[in-house]
Order: sequence, then structure tokens, then C-alpha cells
Amino acid sequence: MINWGSIISNLKDGSVVTVDPARWRMSNPEYNEMLNLWKSKNFNTDSVKWTNYYDYGNIESTIADNLEIKPIRSWISCVEPGYMTGYHYDIEDREKEYLEHGTIKRYSIFISEPDVGHLFILGKDYYFNKSVGTTLKWNNYREWHNGINGGLSNKYMFHILGY
Repeated sequence: MINWGSIISNLKDGSVVTVDPARWRMSNPEYNEMLNLWKSKNFNTDSVKWTNYYDYGNIESTIADNLEIKPIRSWISCVEPGYMTGYHYDIEDREKEYLEHGTIKRYSIFISEPDVGHLFILGKDYYFNKSVGTTLKWNNYREWHNGINGGLSNKYMFHILGY
């Protein structure tokens, strides 16, 4: 069994994501489409902020084995209190390369203790108060989703793409 509390407490050197076109790969038209959609809906882009961690020890292979997939990539996301990811789908810059090897599968695992105000929306489904280790299998790796933290503690999830 994975000790998620220990992994979370040892996270460092995360990559902060905000709505900053200077940091986005705007050469990819999908980023422009997402930004234009949010602007057209008067979305508060100042509320969008999360951190992705890619260095968290050797757990990817263990999880991939448990899910019976060959891993492509994985990361841990953290949404701090008062922020969200914004309703979006993930834009994969290496999507063509990934698809050459097969159908992409995606899973997300709740890894922090459930807390009031922690919400994850996947498609039209809402997830809250999920126990540590609860795993979601996505219908489509590009499904629209949103992580929201209206609580008082950080909200962490582990995400993995594979075949």
C-alpha cells in the first residue's frame, strides 16, 4: 500500500500553472481556443492556479502495474485553498506520438484526506469526500474536468496516462 501522506509531505519543486499566455505554448492553437472560451464566458482567470509535481519517488510503475497499463506519464496535482483548475481538458503536446502506440487511458487517484470544499468534476460527474486511494477511470483522457478547492487544506490527486 502506498503511503500517500509521506509522499505528499516530501513533494518539492513543483511547476505552478496559472493563466499566463506568456508561459503557455500558444503556438498550439488549442491553448488559444481554451483561453478564448474562458474569456468569452467572463471566467475569472485569476482563480486558476495549481501545482504539478513530477518528482515523487518510484510509485508510477507500482500504480501502472495495479491498473494493468503501460505508463506514459504521471504527475501529482495540488490545488491550494481558494483556487481551481478551471473547466478544461488537458492539452498533450506529444499526443500524436502517444497515439502511435495505442489508445490512451487515464486514471486519477484521490491521495489527500477528504476535506470540506474539495471537489473534482469529471465530465458531468462530481466527486467529493472521496477516501484516499479512490481511483477514477476516465471515459476519455481528454475529458473536460475541473479541480476546485473551496476548503482550507491543499487538495492533492495523482494522475496517470497509459496504454
